[in-house]
Amino acid sequence: MENFDEKHFAGVPERFRKEGVRAHESELVRVGDTVEAIRNVRNGEVPLGTRAKVTEIVIEPHDAKRGFAKRIKIKGYEGEYNPQRFKKIIEEE
Repeated sequence: MENFDEKHFAGVPERFRKEGVRAHESELVRVGDTVEAIRNVRNGEVPLGTRAKVTEIVIEPHDAKRGFAKRIKIKGYEGEYNPQRFKKIIEEE
């Protein structure tokens, strides 16, 4: 979004980037976490069961109402996706 001024929003977008955004079942997802698609995302652009790492969290203010649009970018796929379409995968070491 053009002319997006974080100071105007009192640091809220930066806080979401640090703390994470809510994915399926309200799990917090941060950059570097592994997520799995719980359904086909955008008509199969990301197939059901796909696992990938979150590379970026995108926060933009809604134009006509309060609040923010929260999207994630995942490794290996172009575009931004709704985090609610993914669940967090706990990787065992």
